[in-house]
Amino acid sequence: MQGRKRTGKRHDEGFLSSVVSSTADAIIGCDTQGRITAWNPAAERIYGYRCDEARRRPVTMMYPADVAERDWQVFQKALRGIPTAQLRTVRLRKDGTRVPVRMSFAPIEGTDGSVRGVVSVAHELTDEIRSEARMTALLEATPDAIVGVDRGGRIMFANRSCERLLGYPPEELTGRPAETLFAEEVRAGMVELCERLFDDPGLRDRTRTLTTRLRRRDGTVLPGETTLSWREEPGGPLLIAATRDLTEQHRAEDKLRALLEAVPEAITGVSLDGRIVMANRGTERLLGYSREELLNEPYDRLLPGYERERVARMVTGLFESAVPSTVVYVDIVRADGTLVPTESTVSRFDSAGEHMLLVAGRDITERVAAEQERAHLVEQVQRQRAEQVIQRTQRLEALGQLAGGVAHDFNNLLAVISNYTELLGDEISDLARTDPGQWQPFADDLDRIRQAAQRGAALTQRLLTFSRRDLSRPQVLEPGAVLDRLLPSLRTAVGEDHELRLTAVPGLWPVLLDPGQLDQLLVNLAVNARDAMPGGGPVVIEADNLRFDGDDPGYQPPPETGRRYLRLRVTDTGVGMSAEVAARVFEPFFTTKNKSPGTGLGLAAVHGIVGQAGGSLAVTSRPGVGTTMTVLLPATDEALTDTVDELIPDDGGPDDGEPGRRHVVLLADDEEGIRESTARALTRHGYRVLTAPDGPAALTLAHRHRDEIDVLLTDVIMPRMHGGELAQRVADLIPDIRVIYMSGYAEPLLDVVPVGSAASPLLEKPFAIADLLRTLRGGPIRSEGRETGMHVT
Repeated sequence: MQGRKRTGKRHDEGFLSSVVSSTADAIIGCDTQGRITAWNPAAERIYGYRCDEARRRPVTMMYPADVAERDWQVFQKALRGIPTAQLRTVRLRKDGTRVPVRMSFAPIEGTDGSVRGVVSVAHELTDEIRSEARMTALLEATPDAIVGVDRGGRIMFANRSCERLLGYPPEELTGRPAETLFAEEVRAGMVELCERLFDDPGLRDRTRTLTTRLRRRDGTVLPGETTLSWREEPGGPLLIAATRDLTEQHRAEDKLRALLEAVPEAITGVSLDGRIVMANRGTERLLGYSREELLNEPYDRLLPGYERERVARMVTGLFESAVPSTVVYVDIVRADGTLVPTESTVSRFDSAGEHMLLVAGRDITERVAAEQERAHLVEQVQRQRAEQVIQRTQRLEALGQLAGGVAHDFNNLLAVISNYTELLGDEISDLARTDPGQWQPFADDLDRIRQAAQRGAALTQRLLTFSRRDLSRPQVLEPGAVLDRLLPSLRTAVGEDHELRLTAVPGLWPVLLDPGQLDQLLVNLAVNARDAMPGGGPVVIEADNLRFDGDDPGYQPPPETGRRYLRLRVTDTGVGMSAEVAARVFEPFFTTKNKSPGTGLGLAAVHGIVGQAGGSLAVTSRPGVGTTMTVLLPATDEALTDTVDELIPDDGGPDDGEPGRRHVVLLADDEEGIRESTARALTRHGYRVLTAPDGPAALTLAHRHRDEIDVLLTDVIMPRMHGGELAQRVADLIPDIRVIYMSGYAEPLLDVVPVGSAASPLLEKPFAIADLLRTLRGGPIRSEGRETGMHVT
């Protein structure tokens, strides 16, 4: 047990020795005679003596003469068992320089309780003194009057600004009661507050700034603001009071108060708890209450019930928000009970610890009445415009239905004319080769009939485009590439007498559109711009991207807000149009050109193309200034289409396969002329043709000749049964049959009929016999120079 005690004692002594060696303070042990017996590394660093140099030497060798007597008495007190702490003094280094230190002395007691020596601990104050010097410099430089006050209310120090502000030199204030600096009427209260602050540390945290009245040395009184802080000193806490003169601030506040009274607006201050703490004359005039009736009243007493919750949320949000101000429109209740609409600028006001909202309100009764009248007029104008748009849309829809119906019947007539022309052409061509003199004029006449039929077909195609009943084969197009490819055609369309200016931003958004329709749209707009400038001028075509933000300059129909569009603008500097004319430019056969070779269908076709694509159109025009046609086409996120036409050679025979295949054609069409002329043409080219005037008749023939029929050639639109249903029922009966559709226009019914593919191609009436023969042999359909048949992707 004793061995364990000795081991524990050695461990404690070792730990204590380690602490002494590692501390930053100088620790010196002395015997009763004042000779040094212990010297730690910090003492060596601070005083410059090595341990072996200092040991056994008198500690008084480090006492400067001016403090030697006092410090030796402190040493003697420690020998008598009385410790001393926080003694601020100086010591001499080995090199003779003085080092400021803060020291404590304690007796060293033996195991019997007797004093064996004294231990002193010294903390070097060099850095602290430098910091204090800097602090003193700051105190002297600050414009505020700063004093330090002890618990007894005496001034312990004062800076030079006290003389400028209060008239007292610092040395004259030191030792004086602090109450000297306060005016008589506030002196007792300040003394009481000072005592409470020293007694209650919690009150110190709540009391930071005081509004005071100061008394200068010459007896004059001035307003002041004092900021309090605390400093812990060995003798106890010290109250630091920094005071500034508020005379100029009060003068500025008086001017501001006079200004607030002079402004016509109602200026009201609202506290955090929603009470009125300030009101000017403008508030009295607006509300009909006196200032005394308003102060300390809840602000929401001025609001009708339906406004209170909204205004309360706004006030709370503004106090908590970083936004300094906002504008609020609110109805208020006057003293006589009438409601007044107001516009108020509400600002957060934070000054000198005071937090409130300043409400600058004004009566806007006249403005509200004017705005209501204006809104009523705008509503009337908008209603009239909406009615005009509806009427215009209905007129265009009616024209579209009429045009589509006419084009359908006209296409059937043209198909009959074209078929019989080709049949006669074949006969006349053979005769013309044997006797040109007699038969060549007839062959030329047939060519003219054929050309007239082709022009008629182009005309009906434009009518169908306007009525949105043409067959569209949309692809994902890169507008920049289309413009590059189309540039030569556009230059040709514009002509040599007009300049073409084409600009396109990089990265145009792709669109989903029939390539031929995009070409047709651009060329028609360019030609229209050219014709508007008979004396020459620039045709400007611009292409860019637009994300529609709701700003509608007259688009019809209105675009979708937030949607992405390709924007095409075609501008001319020509004759321009009135609003009445611009409203009709998309109607078919409407034209402003007195002598024009055109048909009046170019812009009608543009209208149909854009409408079918889900886009929008706008016309901006001024007579004598020019016109801008703007087209918005919806952008698509689909991948770009890369198409390659697969051409199948035409060997002239009815079949490229095994003998006997695809020789029997079941032809169904309700138009007798088309049915008979097509059957004759196919028969002449080696096909056997079974004809039916409708779907049920065709089904009867299919049942009767199910083992013979190779191809079903059917019109899409027929009475009693449409072509799609017929094709499905025939395919159920003859699984390997090939289906070819014919149509004069793309009715909505085509959406449910699987046409336009290599398996089920579509022939657009009127079609050439050569196209029909090529399709029967599996080749692509060609119409007006545009391939419309099979594509391999």
